[in-house]
Amino acid sequence: MKNKKQKIKNKKKTIEIFENIKLHSDFDYFYMKNPDYFLTFNDSLANKNQINNGIDIVETIIVLSQNYNNEDKFEKSLDFFKKENKIKENFHKYSSYNSYIAQEYPIKNISDKNDPINNKNENKELDHFIEKSENIAIINFMNRNLNLIKITDNLEVAKVKRGLGEIELDLNQIIYIDRNLKLKELIHLYKIGIETKIKYFEYLRLPEHIQDALNNNETITLACKSPVEFKKGKKQDLSEMIYSNNYEETIEDIEKELINCMIKSCNNFLENLNLSFGILDYIIAEGISIDSLVDAGMELCVGVEETPEKTKELKLRLKNQILKSLEDINVVALLMSAIRCEEDFQSNRIREVDFSDDPAYLYTDEVLGIVISNQIAGTKATFNFKRYDEAKPGIISKLGPMVDDIFAGLIAGCMSKIFEEDY
Repeated sequence: MKNKKQKIKNKKKTIEIFENIKLHSDFDYFYMKNPDYFLTFNDSLANKNQINNGIDIVETIIVLSQNYNNEDKFEKSLDFFKKENKIKENFHKYSSYNSYIAQEYPIKNISDKNDPINNKNENKELDHFIEKSENIAIINFMNRNLNLIKITDNLEVAKVKRGLGEIELDLNQIIYIDRNLKLKELIHLYKIGIETKIKYFEYLRLPEHIQDALNNNETITLACKSPVEFKKGKKQDLSEMIYSNNYEETIEDIEKELINCMIKSCNNFLENLNLSFGILDYIIAEGISIDSLVDAGMELCVGVEETPEKTKELKLRLKNQILKSLEDINVVALLMSAIRCEEDFQSNRIREVDFSDDPAYLYTDEVLGIVISNQIAGTKATFNFKRYDEAKPGIISKLGPMVDDIFAGLIAGCMSKIFEEDY
């Protein structure tokens, strides 16, 4: 059993977010309580470490971290938690209200000594923050296994940690609405909440490998006040009560409030994680590695003694020059212009542009490639760009019509730059 003296840090807190609605938390658990009971809707039925019926009337909503009580089994951890916090047992009867619903959030933050964000969670702390408005409180639980890795003094890349083939960057949420709602209204608000969340992250247009990692294992629990007809301690047909049409709530104001609250939650999620992305992240999202750019550059390298030692030295110089060039704000601006432009064209966001094929009259890509090569190594590099643009060596041949030329320009400029000195 858990020895409280072994806790790294006691973070016990109790706050009241609305009248009679209290939140209790420590670093490895969270629960919210309403003596007048909640009506809840939960979308995490696929999670085996949980206890709920999907739709419930309960007094307590419980969340445990994976390491609560240091038990491998959720049921054992939950049993200990109930004793520790004096939570009543469930009745486990169909069409009956219950004492609680519970689930385990898979907090798997990867510890990195150089990463202050992960260091604060190296003990799998159940880290959460609250976004509150007049009628709504969203309790947000953050889960990620993504670190910023330092490449040079000025370049970092978001390295995705993989375990069992999974990438995790999840925002789990409990959304409480301080109103008496019917089930259909609660489900309608769930739909609005999840759609807002999806649209928010799509709008950010994050690097593709990061976008794909977002909220794949998220869970959302919606809760509101219990139905007006509910009387604690009395035998009632709860299914009839939940679906009752005996009262009507106007929820248009709640819809707008939920959208605003969800957007703020998502924004604060990224801010609290200090999650940001740089040019290397967007390059990786295109399926390009620095090594593949080096290999493409070497394919057209001529006039150099081809010995293993010389080749290795030249590759290292080229790699360092590429990284140095990616610290130039003008090079970054030109690269991102083409990457964003191609994404807009391929997604048919610009009505006047048909990008189904590489249009013969489109030469802006070449202009950007020439400008990038010139920015790195001057006029001589623009002539080198023509060679790489026409031959499209290595990874260049696999890129889209806008992006291939900008990376041809990057390679041409860097190859020209490293030969400015005697080699």
